Amino acid sequence: MTTATSDLLLPGYWIDATSGAWCSIPWPDDPDERARLAGMSLGPRVIDWAEWRTGDPGLIHPLTGRHWRFTPGQKRFLILWYLVDEDGRFAYRSGVKRGAKGTGKDPFAAAMGNAELCGPVEFSGFSHGRPVGVRRGMPLVQVASNSEEQSKDLLRVANAQWGREAKEFYGLDCGATRTVLKDTGGRFEVTTSSEASSEGDPVTFGILNETHHMTDSSGGSRVAAVARRNVAKSPRQIQARVCEFTNAHMRGLDSVAERSFEAWQKQQAGSYPGVRDILYDSVEAPPDTQIMTHPGRMRGLKAAYMDAPWSDLERLSAEMLDPRTSVADTIRFYLNGLASQEDAWVEAAKFDALAAETEIPDHTKVALFLDCSKSEDATALIGCTLDYRVFEAGVWERPRGRRGDAWLAPREDVDSMVRQAMTTYRVMWLGIDPGPAKDDEDEALYWAHMIDELDRDFRARLPIWASPGRNGSPVLFDMRLSTPGAAHRNWEFTKTAELVAKWINAEKGEAGPLRWDGSPTLRRHVHNAKARPNPWGTSLGKVTRDSLKVIDAATAMVGAVMGARVAGVSGKKMPEGKRRPGKGRWGLTN
Repeated sequence: MTTATSDLLLPGYWIDATSGAWCSIPWPDDPDERARLAGMSLGPRVIDWAEWRTGDPGLIHPLTGRHWRFTPGQKRFLILWYLVDEDGRFAYRSGVKRGAKGTGKDPFAAAMGNAELCGPVEFSGFSHGRPVGVRRGMPLVQVASNSEEQSKDLLRVANAQWGREAKEFYGLDCGATRTVLKDTGGRFEVTTSSEASSEGDPVTFGILNETHHMTDSSGGSRVAAVARRNVAKSPRQIQARVCEFTNAHMRGLDSVAERSFEAWQKQQAGSYPGVRDILYDSVEAPPDTQIMTHPGRMRGLKAAYMDAPWSDLERLSAEMLDPRTSVADTIRFYLNGLASQEDAWVEAAKFDALAAETEIPDHTKVALFLDCSKSEDATALIGCTLDYRVFEAGVWERPRGRRGDAWLAPREDVDSMVRQAMTTYRVMWLGIDPGPAKDDEDEALYWAHMIDELDRDFRARLPIWASPGRNGSPVLFDMRLSTPGAAHRNWEFTKTAELVAKWINAEKGEAGPLRWDGSPTLRRHVHNAKARPNPWGTSLGKVTRDSLKVIDAATAMVGAVMGARVAGVSGKKMPEGKRRPGKGRWGLTN
Protein backbone atom coordinates (compact mmCIF):
# COMPACT_ATOMS: atom_id res chain seq x y z
CA MET A 1 0.00 0.00 0.00
CA THR A 2 1.36 3.38 -0.98
CA THR A 3 0.31 6.79 0.14
CA ALA A 4 -0.59 10.03 -1.50
CA THR A 5 -1.27 13.35 0.15
CA SER A 6 -3.98 15.92 -0.24
CA ASP A 7 -4.50 19.34 1.31
CA LEU A 8 -8.18 18.43 1.68
CA LEU A 9 -7.76 15.37 3.90
CA LEU A 10 -9.00 15.33 7.45
CA PRO A 11 -6.29 14.99 10.08
CA GLY A 12 -5.12 11.41 10.41
CA TYR A 13 -6.16 10.30 6.91
CA TRP A 14 -4.13 9.38 3.85
CA ILE A 15 -5.11 8.28 0.34
CA ASP A 16 -4.38 4.83 -1.05
CA ALA A 17 -2.81 5.50 -4.44
CA THR A 18 -4.19 2.31 -6.04
CA SER A 19 -7.86 2.46 -5.03
CA GLY A 20 -8.27 6.10 -4.02
CA ALA A 21 -9.63 4.99 -0.64
CA TRP A 22 -9.39 7.28 2.34
CA CYS A 23 -7.48 5.34 5.02
CA SER A 24 -6.79 6.21 8.62
CA ILE A 25 -4.54 3.45 9.95
CA PRO A 26 -1.10 4.97 10.66
CA TRP A 27 0.79 2.52 8.47
CA PRO A 28 4.06 3.89 7.05
CA ASP A 29 5.01 3.83 3.39
CA ASP A 30 8.70 3.26 4.11
CA PRO A 31 9.58 -0.50 4.13
CA ASP A 32 12.29 0.04 6.75
CA GLU A 33 9.81 1.75 9.07
CA ARG A 34 7.31 -1.08 8.55
CA ALA A 35 10.01 -3.59 9.45
CA ARG A 36 10.86 -1.60 12.56
CA LEU A 37 7.24 -1.65 13.69
CA ALA A 38 6.96 -5.39 13.11
CA GLY A 39 10.16 -5.93 15.08
CA MET A 40 8.71 -4.09 18.10
CA SER A 41 5.32 -5.80 18.03
CA LEU A 42 3.80 -9.01 19.36
CA GLY A 43 1.58 -8.91 16.28
CA PRO A 44 3.68 -11.12 13.98
CA ARG A 45 3.76 -13.87 16.63
CA VAL A 46 0.00 -13.58 17.19
CA ILE A 47 -0.56 -13.83 13.43
CA ASP A 48 1.71 -16.90 13.20
CA TRP A 49 -0.17 -18.51 16.07
CA ALA A 50 -3.61 -17.95 14.52
CA GLU A 51 -2.38 -19.15 11.11
CA TRP A 52 -0.86 -22.42 12.46
CA ARG A 53 2.86 -21.57 12.23
CA THR A 54 3.86 -21.96 15.90
CA GLY A 55 3.35 -25.67 16.59
CA ASP A 56 0.19 -25.00 18.63
CA PRO A 57 -3.23 -25.32 17.01
CA GLY A 58 -4.51 -22.07 15.51
CA LEU A 59 -7.88 -20.97 14.17
CA ILE A 60 -9.99 -22.22 11.29
CA HIS A 61 -12.28 -20.41 8.88
CA PRO A 62 -15.87 -20.91 10.08
CA LEU A 63 -17.24 -21.49 6.57
CA THR A 64 -14.49 -23.51 4.87
CA GLY A 65 -12.84 -25.29 7.80
CA ARG A 66 -9.41 -24.38 6.38
CA HIS A 67 -6.62 -22.81 8.38
CA TRP A 68 -7.40 -19.20 9.22
CA ARG A 69 -5.74 -16.40 7.23
CA PHE A 70 -5.83 -12.70 8.02
CA THR A 71 -6.17 -10.10 5.26
CA PRO A 72 -3.29 -7.65 4.70
CA GLY A 73 -5.28 -4.87 6.39
CA GLN A 74 -6.04 -7.06 9.41
CA LYS A 75 -2.35 -7.93 9.75
CA ARG A 76 -1.42 -4.24 9.74
CA PHE A 77 -3.96 -3.59 12.47
CA LEU A 78 -2.59 -6.44 14.63
CA ILE A 79 1.00 -5.29 14.22
CA LEU A 80 0.05 -1.81 15.43
CA TRP A 81 -2.35 -3.07 18.11
CA TYR A 82 0.38 -5.18 19.72
CA LEU A 83 3.15 -2.61 19.17
CA VAL A 84 5.14 -1.97 22.36
CA ASP A 85 7.52 0.81 23.32
CA GLU A 86 10.94 0.43 24.92
CA ASP A 87 9.30 0.02 28.33
CA GLY A 88 7.13 -2.83 27.09
CA ARG A 89 3.93 -0.77 27.19
CA PHE A 90 1.46 -1.07 24.33
CA ALA A 91 1.56 2.03 22.13
CA TYR A 92 -2.24 2.14 21.74
CA ARG A 93 -4.60 2.31 24.70
CA SER A 94 -7.79 1.60 22.70
CA GLY A 95 -8.78 0.82 19.15
CA VAL A 96 -11.56 1.10 16.57
CA LYS A 97 -11.96 -1.10 13.48
CA ARG A 98 -14.53 0.51 11.21
CA GLY A 99 -15.59 -0.89 7.88
CA ALA A 100 -18.38 -1.31 5.36
CA LYS A 101 -20.87 -4.14 5.68
CA GLY A 102 -19.35 -7.48 4.67
CA THR A 103 -15.70 -6.51 5.18
CA GLY A 104 -15.21 -9.17 7.88
CA LYS A 105 -15.46 -7.18 11.10
CA ASP A 106 -17.21 -9.94 13.10
CA PRO A 107 -14.80 -12.76 12.12
CA PHE A 108 -11.85 -10.45 12.81
CA ALA A 109 -13.26 -9.43 16.21
CA ALA A 110 -13.83 -13.11 17.00
CA ALA A 111 -10.26 -13.98 15.97
CA MET A 112 -8.85 -11.23 18.18
CA GLY A 113 -10.97 -12.45 21.08
CA ASN A 114 -9.77 -16.02 20.57
CA ALA A 115 -6.16 -14.85 20.37
CA GLU A 116 -6.62 -13.01 23.67
CA LEU A 117 -8.05 -16.22 25.14
CA CYS A 118 -5.35 -18.65 24.00
CA GLY A 119 -2.70 -16.80 21.99
CA PRO A 120 0.68 -15.21 22.89
CA VAL A 121 -0.70 -11.73 23.56
CA GLU A 122 0.80 -10.83 26.96
CA PHE A 123 4.14 -9.03 26.96
CA SER A 124 6.73 -10.87 29.09
CA GLY A 125 9.98 -9.07 28.24
CA PHE A 126 12.53 -8.65 25.45
CA SER A 127 14.77 -11.22 23.83
CA HIS A 128 17.57 -9.95 21.58
CA GLY A 129 15.80 -6.60 21.40
CA ARG A 130 12.44 -8.03 20.35
CA PRO A 131 9.31 -8.30 22.50
CA VAL A 132 8.19 -11.74 23.64
CA GLY A 133 4.54 -12.69 24.07
CA VAL A 134 3.04 -15.47 26.18
CA ARG A 135 -0.46 -16.81 26.88
CA ARG A 136 -2.36 -15.06 29.63
CA GLY A 137 -2.63 -16.92 32.95
CA MET A 138 -6.33 -16.30 33.49
CA PRO A 139 -7.85 -14.39 30.57
CA LEU A 140 -11.28 -12.80 30.69
CA VAL A 141 -12.47 -11.74 27.25
CA GLN A 142 -15.83 -10.01 27.15
CA VAL A 143 -17.99 -8.93 24.23
CA ALA A 144 -20.64 -6.26 24.68
CA SER A 145 -23.14 -5.02 22.10
CA ASN A 146 -26.36 -3.08 22.00
CA SER A 147 -28.18 -6.34 22.70
CA GLU A 148 -27.26 -9.73 24.14
CA GLU A 149 -28.26 -11.44 20.89
CA GLN A 150 -25.70 -9.42 18.92
CA SER A 151 -23.00 -10.47 21.40
CA LYS A 152 -24.08 -14.12 21.17
CA ASP A 153 -23.78 -13.94 17.38
CA LEU A 154 -20.16 -12.85 17.67
CA LEU A 155 -19.35 -15.55 20.24
CA ARG A 156 -20.91 -18.13 17.93
CA VAL A 157 -18.52 -17.03 15.18
CA ALA A 158 -15.63 -17.23 17.64
CA ASN A 159 -16.58 -20.76 18.70
CA ALA A 160 -16.78 -21.83 15.05
CA GLN A 161 -13.11 -20.82 14.63
CA TRP A 162 -12.00 -23.63 16.97
CA GLY A 163 -11.46 -27.04 15.39
CA ARG A 164 -11.58 -30.31 17.29
CA GLU A 165 -7.81 -30.42 17.65
CA ALA A 166 -7.69 -26.93 19.18
CA LYS A 167 -10.59 -27.62 21.56
CA GLU A 168 -8.79 -30.67 22.94
CA PHE A 169 -5.37 -28.98 23.07
CA TYR A 170 -6.56 -25.90 24.99
CA GLY A 171 -9.31 -27.65 26.97
CA LEU A 172 -12.11 -25.50 25.58
CA ASP A 173 -15.75 -25.87 26.63
CA CYS A 174 -17.69 -23.81 24.08
CA GLY A 175 -21.15 -22.55 25.02
CA ALA A 176 -23.76 -20.08 23.78
CA THR A 177 -22.90 -17.37 26.30
CA ARG A 178 -19.37 -18.30 27.38
CA THR A 179 -16.40 -20.39 26.31
CA VAL A 180 -14.29 -21.66 29.22
CA LEU A 181 -10.71 -22.91 29.58
CA LYS A 182 -11.17 -25.96 31.79
CA ASP A 183 -7.72 -25.87 33.38
CA THR A 184 -7.60 -22.19 34.43
CA GLY A 185 -11.19 -20.98 34.34
CA GLY A 186 -10.30 -18.32 31.81
CA ARG A 187 -13.21 -17.47 29.58
CA PHE A 188 -14.58 -15.64 26.55
CA GLU A 189 -18.08 -14.50 27.47
CA VAL A 190 -21.05 -12.40 26.56
CA THR A 191 -21.33 -9.61 29.10
CA THR A 192 -24.64 -8.58 30.55
CA SER A 193 -26.22 -5.33 29.49
CA SER A 194 -26.60 -4.43 33.14
CA GLU A 195 -24.18 -1.70 34.16
CA ALA A 196 -24.14 -2.73 37.81
CA SER A 197 -23.52 -6.45 37.27
CA SER A 198 -20.63 -5.83 34.85
CA GLU A 199 -18.85 -3.23 36.95
CA GLY A 200 -15.56 -4.47 38.38
CA ASP A 201 -15.01 -7.56 36.21
CA PRO A 202 -11.23 -8.27 35.85
CA VAL A 203 -11.39 -8.01 32.05
CA THR A 204 -8.20 -8.64 30.07
CA PHE A 205 -9.70 -7.77 26.65
CA GLY A 206 -13.00 -6.07 25.85
CA ILE A 207 -14.85 -6.15 22.54
CA LEU A 208 -17.48 -3.50 21.84
CA ASN A 209 -19.44 -4.67 18.82
CA GLU A 210 -21.54 -2.51 16.49
CA THR A 211 -20.94 0.64 18.51
CA HIS A 212 -22.81 2.73 15.94
CA HIS A 213 -25.96 1.38 17.65
CA MET A 214 -24.78 2.06 21.22
CA THR A 215 -26.33 5.30 22.51
CA ASP A 216 -27.52 6.85 25.76
CA SER A 217 -31.13 5.94 25.05
CA SER A 218 -30.30 2.29 24.35
CA GLY A 219 -28.08 1.98 27.41
CA GLY A 220 -25.10 1.19 25.20
CA SER A 221 -23.14 4.26 26.28
CA ARG A 222 -23.20 3.10 29.89
CA VAL A 223 -22.12 -0.43 28.94
CA ALA A 224 -19.19 0.99 26.95
CA ALA A 225 -18.20 3.23 29.85
CA VAL A 226 -18.18 0.24 32.23
CA ALA A 227 -16.04 -1.75 29.79
CA ARG A 228 -13.46 1.03 29.63
CA ARG A 229 -13.39 1.43 33.40
CA ASN A 230 -12.91 -2.31 33.84
CA VAL A 231 -9.83 -2.44 31.62
CA ALA A 232 -8.42 0.83 32.98
CA LYS A 233 -7.90 -0.68 36.44
CA SER A 234 -6.00 -3.75 35.21
CA PRO A 235 -2.43 -4.37 36.48
CA ARG A 236 0.39 -3.10 34.29
CA GLN A 237 1.45 -6.66 33.41
CA ILE A 238 -1.99 -7.36 31.94
CA GLN A 239 -2.38 -4.10 29.95
CA ALA A 240 -6.07 -4.78 29.33
CA ARG A 241 -7.71 -2.83 26.50
CA VAL A 242 -10.99 -2.36 24.63
CA CYS A 243 -11.40 -2.50 20.87
CA GLU A 244 -14.51 -1.39 18.97
CA PHE A 245 -15.87 -2.90 15.77
CA THR A 246 -18.40 -0.78 13.93
CA ASN A 247 -20.00 0.41 10.75
CA ALA A 248 -19.87 4.11 9.99
CA HIS A 249 -21.97 6.00 12.51
CA MET A 250 -24.85 8.31 11.73
CA ARG A 251 -23.79 11.83 12.54
CA GLY A 252 -25.66 13.49 15.36
CA LEU A 253 -26.85 10.37 17.20
CA ASP A 254 -24.05 10.72 19.75
CA SER A 255 -23.34 6.99 19.60
CA VAL A 256 -20.29 5.35 21.15
CA ALA A 257 -18.85 5.07 17.64
CA GLU A 258 -19.35 8.80 17.02
CA ARG A 259 -17.75 9.74 20.33
CA SER A 260 -14.75 7.54 19.58
CA PHE A 261 -14.34 9.09 16.15
CA GLU A 262 -14.49 12.60 17.60
CA ALA A 263 -11.97 11.65 20.32
CA TRP A 264 -9.60 10.30 17.66
CA GLN A 265 -10.04 13.43 15.56
CA LYS A 266 -9.14 15.59 18.56
CA GLN A 267 -5.98 13.54 19.03
CA GLN A 268 -5.06 14.08 15.38
CA ALA A 269 -5.31 17.86 15.62
CA GLY A 270 -1.93 19.52 15.39
CA SER A 271 -2.44 21.36 18.67
CA TYR A 272 -3.31 18.23 20.69
CA PRO A 273 -0.99 18.17 23.73
CA GLY A 274 -1.32 14.51 24.75
CA VAL A 275 -0.34 11.08 23.41
CA ARG A 276 -2.06 9.86 20.25
CA ASP A 277 -3.04 6.47 21.66
CA ILE A 278 -6.32 5.66 19.86
CA LEU A 279 -5.74 3.24 16.95
CA TYR A 280 -8.46 4.13 14.43
CA ASP A 281 -8.63 1.98 11.30
CA SER A 282 -11.14 2.94 8.63
CA VAL A 283 -11.11 2.33 4.86
CA GLU A 284 -13.60 4.63 3.13
CA ALA A 285 -14.71 5.42 -0.38
CA PRO A 286 -13.60 8.89 -1.52
CA PRO A 287 -16.09 11.59 -0.46
CA ASP A 288 -16.66 12.57 -4.09
CA THR A 289 -17.98 9.10 -5.04
CA GLN A 290 -20.86 9.42 -7.52
CA ILE A 291 -23.40 6.90 -6.23
CA MET A 292 -25.97 7.47 -8.98
CA THR A 293 -23.81 6.10 -11.80
CA HIS A 294 -22.57 2.53 -12.16
CA PRO A 295 -18.91 3.53 -12.73
CA GLY A 296 -19.13 5.84 -9.73
CA ARG A 297 -20.57 3.14 -7.47
CA MET A 298 -18.00 0.58 -8.58
CA ARG A 299 -15.16 3.05 -7.98
CA GLY A 300 -16.43 3.71 -4.48
CA LEU A 301 -17.00 0.02 -3.71
CA LYS A 302 -13.53 -0.99 -4.91
CA ALA A 303 -12.10 1.53 -2.47
CA ALA A 304 -14.28 0.65 0.54
CA TYR A 305 -13.84 -3.13 0.00
CA MET A 306 -10.20 -3.11 -1.03
CA ASP A 307 -9.31 -5.37 1.93
CA ALA A 308 -12.27 -7.73 1.39
CA PRO A 309 -11.56 -9.63 -1.86
CA TRP A 310 -14.50 -12.00 -1.27
CA SER A 311 -17.06 -9.23 -1.73
CA ASP A 312 -19.56 -9.29 -4.61
CA LEU A 313 -19.29 -5.70 -5.77
CA GLU A 314 -21.98 -6.01 -8.44
CA ARG A 315 -24.47 -7.25 -5.86
CA LEU A 316 -23.49 -4.44 -3.50
CA SER A 317 -23.92 -1.92 -6.32
CA ALA A 318 -27.47 -3.21 -6.87
CA GLU A 319 -28.24 -2.88 -3.16
CA MET A 320 -27.02 0.71 -3.23
CA LEU A 321 -29.36 1.51 -6.12
CA ASP A 322 -32.38 -0.18 -4.51
CA PRO A 323 -35.10 2.46 -3.95
CA ARG A 324 -35.60 1.04 -0.46
CA THR A 325 -32.04 1.98 0.49
CA SER A 326 -31.71 5.60 1.56
CA VAL A 327 -28.80 7.71 0.41
CA ALA A 328 -27.58 7.99 4.00
CA ASP A 329 -27.61 4.19 4.44
CA THR A 330 -25.85 3.74 1.09
CA ILE A 331 -23.03 6.01 2.21
CA ARG A 332 -22.70 4.51 5.70
CA PHE A 333 -23.09 0.80 5.09
CA TYR A 334 -21.63 0.31 1.61
CA LEU A 335 -19.08 3.11 1.28
CA ASN A 336 -18.14 3.34 4.98
CA GLY A 337 -18.72 7.09 4.81
CA LEU A 338 -20.18 9.37 7.46
CA ALA A 339 -23.56 10.33 6.08
CA SER A 340 -25.50 13.40 7.06
CA GLN A 341 -29.12 13.21 8.15
CA GLU A 342 -31.73 14.39 5.72
CA ASP A 343 -32.14 17.83 7.33
CA ALA A 344 -28.41 18.52 7.66
CA TRP A 345 -27.40 22.09 6.89
CA VAL A 346 -24.54 20.91 4.63
CA GLU A 347 -23.21 17.60 3.37
CA ALA A 348 -20.72 16.65 6.06
CA ALA A 349 -18.29 14.83 3.76
CA LYS A 350 -18.11 17.81 1.42
CA PHE A 351 -17.39 20.15 4.31
CA ASP A 352 -14.69 17.76 5.53
CA ALA A 353 -13.11 17.77 2.08
CA LEU A 354 -12.58 21.54 2.33
CA ALA A 355 -10.30 21.23 5.35
CA ALA A 356 -6.86 22.64 4.68
CA GLU A 357 -4.09 22.97 7.21
CA THR A 358 -3.00 26.54 6.76
CA GLU A 359 -1.43 29.12 9.02
CA ILE A 360 -2.93 32.59 9.10
CA PRO A 361 0.09 34.94 9.38
CA ASP A 362 0.03 37.80 11.84
CA HIS A 363 -1.34 41.07 10.45
CA THR A 364 -3.55 39.29 7.90
CA LYS A 365 -6.78 41.14 7.15
CA VAL A 366 -9.64 39.19 8.75
CA ALA A 367 -13.21 39.44 9.96
CA LEU A 368 -14.19 38.01 13.36
CA PHE A 369 -17.53 36.87 14.71
CA LEU A 370 -18.27 36.03 18.35
CA ASP A 371 -21.42 34.00 19.02
CA CYS A 372 -22.17 34.30 22.74
CA SER A 373 -23.91 32.04 25.21
CA LYS A 374 -24.08 32.01 28.98
CA SER A 375 -24.14 28.32 29.95
CA GLU A 376 -26.19 25.90 27.84
CA ASP A 377 -24.69 26.51 24.40
CA ALA A 378 -21.08 27.21 23.47
CA THR A 379 -19.41 30.57 22.94
CA ALA A 380 -17.36 30.65 19.76
CA LEU A 381 -14.93 33.13 18.20
CA ILE A 382 -14.27 32.32 14.54
CA GLY A 383 -12.18 34.26 12.04
CA CYS A 384 -12.22 34.47 8.27
CA THR A 385 -9.66 36.00 5.92
CA LEU A 386 -10.86 38.13 3.03
CA ASP A 387 -10.18 35.21 0.67
CA TYR A 388 -12.43 33.01 2.87
CA ARG A 389 -10.03 30.89 4.90
CA VAL A 390 -11.87 30.13 8.13
CA PHE A 391 -10.06 29.48 11.41
CA GLU A 392 -10.99 28.84 15.03
CA ALA A 393 -9.80 31.55 17.42
CA GLY A 394 -11.51 30.17 20.52
CA VAL A 395 -14.46 27.99 21.59
CA TRP A 396 -15.73 27.62 25.16
CA GLU A 397 -18.10 24.71 25.80
CA ARG A 398 -19.96 23.45 28.84
CA PRO A 399 -18.11 20.40 30.26
CA ARG A 400 -19.88 17.05 30.24
CA GLY A 401 -21.34 15.54 33.38
CA ARG A 402 -21.42 17.11 36.82
CA ARG A 403 -18.57 19.49 36.03
CA GLY A 404 -20.95 21.34 33.76
CA ASP A 405 -23.81 21.77 36.24
CA ALA A 406 -22.80 25.23 37.44
CA TRP A 407 -20.62 26.19 34.50
CA LEU A 408 -20.79 29.70 33.05
CA ALA A 409 -18.96 30.91 29.99
CA PRO A 410 -15.72 32.60 31.18
CA ARG A 411 -16.22 36.23 30.18
CA GLU A 412 -12.68 37.25 31.12
CA ASP A 413 -11.14 34.51 28.96
CA VAL A 414 -13.39 35.35 26.03
CA ASP A 415 -12.61 39.06 26.33
CA SER A 416 -8.89 38.29 26.45
CA MET A 417 -9.08 36.12 23.33
CA VAL A 418 -10.98 38.77 21.38
CA ARG A 419 -8.39 41.38 22.33
CA GLN A 420 -5.55 39.04 21.43
CA ALA A 421 -7.08 38.47 18.00
CA MET A 422 -7.51 42.21 17.55
CA THR A 423 -3.80 42.63 18.26
CA THR A 424 -2.63 39.68 16.16
CA TYR A 425 -4.59 40.38 12.97
CA ARG A 426 -5.68 43.41 11.00
CA VAL A 427 -9.32 43.07 11.97
CA MET A 428 -11.51 44.81 9.41
CA TRP A 429 -14.87 43.78 10.91
CA LEU A 430 -15.89 42.39 14.30
CA GLY A 431 -19.42 41.21 15.01
CA ILE A 432 -20.71 40.02 18.38
CA ASP A 433 -24.13 38.45 18.89
CA PRO A 434 -24.78 38.70 22.66
CA GLY A 435 -27.66 36.25 22.88
CA PRO A 436 -30.61 36.72 25.24
CA ALA A 437 -29.08 35.45 28.50
CA LYS A 438 -29.18 37.83 31.48
CA ASP A 439 -26.61 38.33 34.21
CA ASP A 440 -27.79 36.94 37.54
CA GLU A 441 -26.57 40.00 39.45
CA ASP A 442 -28.09 42.98 37.68
CA GLU A 443 -30.42 41.56 34.99
CA ALA A 444 -28.36 43.19 32.25
CA LEU A 445 -27.35 41.03 29.31
CA TYR A 446 -24.67 38.57 30.43
CA TRP A 447 -22.20 39.93 27.86
CA ALA A 448 -23.23 43.60 27.98
CA HIS A 449 -20.28 44.93 29.98
CA MET A 450 -17.67 43.12 27.87
CA ILE A 451 -19.27 44.30 24.63
CA ASP A 452 -19.46 47.86 25.95
CA GLU A 453 -15.74 47.89 26.70
CA LEU A 454 -14.86 46.41 23.31
CA ASP A 455 -17.16 48.98 21.70
CA ARG A 456 -15.30 51.78 23.49
CA ASP A 457 -11.77 50.45 22.97
CA PHE A 458 -11.96 49.48 19.29
CA ARG A 459 -14.42 51.87 17.66
CA ALA A 460 -11.50 53.98 16.44
CA ARG A 461 -9.67 50.97 15.01
CA LEU A 462 -12.43 49.15 13.16
CA PRO A 463 -12.81 50.49 9.61
CA ILE A 464 -16.21 48.82 9.17
CA TRP A 465 -18.85 48.73 11.87
CA ALA A 466 -20.87 45.61 12.55
CA SER A 467 -24.03 47.74 12.90
CA PRO A 468 -23.45 50.96 10.93
CA GLY A 469 -25.52 54.09 11.22
CA ARG A 470 -26.14 56.93 13.60
CA ASN A 471 -27.20 54.68 16.48
CA GLY A 472 -25.02 51.77 15.40
CA SER A 473 -22.12 49.97 17.02
CA PRO A 474 -18.64 49.02 15.82
CA VAL A 475 -18.94 45.51 17.33
CA LEU A 476 -22.56 44.66 18.23
CA PHE A 477 -24.41 42.44 15.75
CA ASP A 478 -27.53 41.70 17.80
CA MET A 479 -29.78 39.13 16.11
CA ARG A 480 -32.55 39.24 18.72
CA LEU A 481 -35.67 40.17 16.78
CA SER A 482 -36.74 42.60 19.50
CA THR A 483 -33.83 44.95 18.75
CA PRO A 484 -33.88 47.76 16.16
CA GLY A 485 -32.49 46.68 12.79
CA ALA A 486 -32.64 42.96 13.66
CA ALA A 487 -34.68 42.07 10.59
CA HIS A 488 -31.98 43.35 8.27
CA ARG A 489 -29.23 41.66 10.29
CA ASN A 490 -31.07 38.33 10.20
CA TRP A 491 -31.65 38.71 6.47
CA GLU A 492 -27.96 39.39 5.91
CA PHE A 493 -26.92 36.43 8.07
CA THR A 494 -29.42 34.07 6.41
CA LYS A 495 -28.29 34.95 2.90
CA THR A 496 -24.69 34.35 3.95
CA ALA A 497 -25.68 30.97 5.44
CA GLU A 498 -27.27 30.05 2.11
CA LEU A 499 -24.17 31.12 0.21
CA VAL A 500 -21.82 29.18 2.51
CA ALA A 501 -24.02 26.07 2.17
CA LYS A 502 -23.96 26.46 -1.61
CA TRP A 503 -20.16 26.69 -1.57
CA ILE A 504 -19.85 23.60 0.61
CA ASN A 505 -22.47 21.44 -1.14
CA ALA A 506 -21.21 22.16 -4.66
CA GLU A 507 -20.09 19.27 -6.82
CA LYS A 508 -16.41 18.50 -7.12
CA GLY A 509 -14.61 21.13 -9.17
CA GLU A 510 -17.39 23.66 -8.56
CA ALA A 511 -16.81 24.36 -4.87
CA GLY A 512 -16.60 27.95 -3.76
CA PRO A 513 -13.57 29.63 -2.18
CA LEU A 514 -14.26 28.49 1.40
CA ARG A 515 -11.53 26.55 3.22
CA TRP A 516 -11.27 25.82 6.94
CA ASP A 517 -8.45 24.93 9.30
CA GLY A 518 -9.41 21.34 10.23
CA SER A 519 -10.51 22.29 13.76
CA PRO A 520 -12.29 19.23 15.26
CA THR A 521 -14.59 21.51 17.27
CA LEU A 522 -15.67 23.55 14.24
CA ARG A 523 -16.15 20.32 12.32
CA ARG A 524 -18.39 18.84 15.02
CA HIS A 525 -20.51 21.99 15.24
CA VAL A 526 -20.99 22.12 11.46
CA HIS A 527 -21.96 18.44 11.45
CA ASN A 528 -24.51 19.13 14.21
CA ALA A 529 -26.14 21.99 12.31
CA LYS A 530 -29.56 21.48 10.72
CA ALA A 531 -31.14 23.45 7.90
CA ARG A 532 -33.80 25.71 9.38
CA PRO A 533 -36.15 27.91 7.30
CA ASN A 534 -37.01 31.39 8.48
CA PRO A 535 -38.77 34.43 6.96
CA TRP A 536 -35.63 35.37 4.99
CA GLY A 537 -34.64 31.96 3.58
CA THR A 538 -32.82 28.93 5.03
CA SER A 539 -30.40 29.38 7.89
CA LEU A 540 -28.96 26.87 10.38
CA GLY A 541 -30.00 25.76 13.83
CA LYS A 542 -29.81 22.98 16.42
CA VAL A 543 -31.79 19.72 16.29
CA THR A 544 -34.01 21.15 19.03
CA ARG A 545 -33.78 24.24 21.19
CA ASP A 546 -32.71 22.18 24.23
CA SER A 547 -30.31 19.88 22.37
CA LEU A 548 -26.80 19.51 23.76
CA LYS A 549 -25.45 19.16 20.22
CA VAL A 550 -24.23 22.72 19.91
CA ILE A 551 -23.60 24.56 16.65
CA ASP A 552 -22.20 27.90 17.81
CA ALA A 553 -18.86 27.56 15.99
CA ALA A 554 -20.79 26.93 12.76
CA THR A 555 -22.92 30.01 13.43
CA ALA A 556 -19.81 32.07 14.11
CA MET A 557 -18.24 30.74 10.89
CA VAL A 558 -21.18 32.08 8.87
CA GLY A 559 -20.92 35.39 10.72
CA ALA A 560 -17.19 35.63 10.01
CA VAL A 561 -17.74 34.91 6.31
CA MET A 562 -20.44 37.59 6.30
CA GLY A 563 -18.00 40.09 7.79
CA ALA A 564 -15.28 39.11 5.31
CA ARG A 565 -17.66 39.69 2.40
CA VAL A 566 -18.57 43.14 3.72
CA ALA A 567 -14.90 44.00 4.24
CA GLY A 568 -13.91 42.68 0.83
CA VAL A 569 -16.24 45.00 -1.09
CA SER A 570 -16.05 48.06 1.16
CA GLY A 571 -12.70 49.35 -0.06
CA LYS A 572 -12.04 50.80 3.38
CA LYS A 573 -8.60 50.71 4.96
CA MET A 574 -7.41 50.41 8.54
CA PRO A 575 -7.60 53.86 10.15
CA GLU A 576 -4.40 55.76 10.79
CA GLY A 577 -3.78 56.94 14.34
CA LYS A 578 -6.41 56.88 17.08
CA ARG A 579 -9.58 58.77 17.78
CA ARG A 580 -10.74 59.60 21.27
CA PRO A 581 -12.82 56.73 22.71
CA GLY A 582 -16.50 57.40 23.16
CA LYS A 583 -19.32 55.76 25.05
CA GLY A 584 -20.08 52.06 24.72
CA ARG A 585 -23.19 50.74 23.00
CA TRP A 586 -25.13 50.52 26.28
CA GLY A 587 -23.46 53.53 27.85
CA LEU A 588 -21.84 51.41 30.55
CA THR A 589 -18.37 52.84 29.90
CA ASN A 590 -17.06 56.25 28.99
